[in-house]
Amino acid sequence: MADSYSSWKQLLLEALMETDKSKLTELVHAAEAAIFNRLREMENSPNGREESREIQEACATLLDIQVNKLEWPCPPRSSKAN
Repeated sequence: MADSYSSWKQLLLEALMETDKSKLTELVHAAEAAIFNRLREMENSPNGREESREIQEACATLLDIQVNKLEWPCPPRSSKAN
């Protein structure tokens, strides 16, 4: 079985390629869960800057899939300055 680092990446790639909306929804949920689990694994790790950046990009991609392909409502933008 793939390690948790490659697991979320593989699920994201599958979601990007999927055209069936019901399968896509399942893949989006699975990718989100895999990312959440990976972030928990990384909590106490001093390493992982690059993967953290990749996860941020993956989350933006998943949001794009949810809004544009699955036609979910777009979440409101935060009024906080970054």
